[in-house]
Amino acid sequence: MLVLELQVPPFPLLAAVGRAVWQPGVTHGERTFDAYDLIICIRGVLYMEEDGVKYEIAGGKMLVLEPGKHHRGYRPTEVETEVYWIHFRYPQKQDTQDNKALLTEKNNWKQPPMQRTDQDIEPHPGAVDIPKFGPVDLREIRPLLDEMVVLHAVLTLYRSYELQVVFGRLLLALQSGMRARGPLSRSFLLSEQVAAYLAHHLETPFDSAEMERELHYHFDYLARCLKQYTGMSPLVYRHHLQVERAKRLLAHTERTLSQIGELCGFQDYNYFARLFKRTTALTPGEYRKRYQVFRMD
Repeated sequence: MLVLELQVPPFPLLAAVGRAVWQPGVTHGERTFDAYDLIICIRGVLYMEEDGVKYEIAGGKMLVLEPGKHHRGYRPTEVETEVYWIHFRYPQKQDTQDNKALLTEKNNWKQPPMQRTDQDIEPHPGAVDIPKFGPVDLREIRPLLDEMVVLHAVLTLYRSYELQVVFGRLLLALQSGMRARGPLSRSFLLSEQVAAYLAHHLETPFDSAEMERELHYHFDYLARCLKQYTGMSPLVYRHHLQVERAKRLLAHTERTLSQIGELCGFQDYNYFARLFKRTTALTPGEYRKRYQVFRMD
């Protein structure tokens, strides 16, 4: 699927949003625009062309027109057509002249876990993908569109920030909908379910048979799904979650090191300590000394 991949920060920022109902015989104007133009058709058909590529945006579909490209309506509407439009900018990144999203063909969404601590002071990089052209779930996104139109009509400093937050929710909804309808939607969903299952069973011994019974798929298939999107087997992913939980307990509690190991699912403290140091380059005691956020006198 052809998607626009936006690395964040910087975050895409909405400039304007509106709703229009076009009567039969209306043709979109011709222009080269200096912003992204996200068009969502509710009913009818809008006929748009971008740098010679023609799109029929029917009800329940969306198209993102890109800045710097030539856009025009190539055919008048034939029936009453209702559309929402959103103009947004993707701010220029620091140390680069590139201020455009990456247009790429994407068929999977790998999500390897990041290394983090509770004491991080710099934001971690992220990304959001939205379809260039394709179907959308109007039941989910239309309430967001209506909320944005209302906020934009009575814009104030506070509403402007609220408007950007709702726009972010819209982008996430478009991304989720694209994944749900994609050819690998089942494997992605199962990878999320496996990750959630492992997170909720850290204190109990790892049991592949129990995972099969709860998720209703063979363990080998569940493991392939998780590895496809995280790059980790279930056991390695479980170790990642255990170490992350240990980091939080070491930094925010006064529990003993052996108690923390048990709370993270380790009956053998020495094994816990070896795994923790292999992952963080610190022993549990060294990590606590460096990152504990309070001191008990």
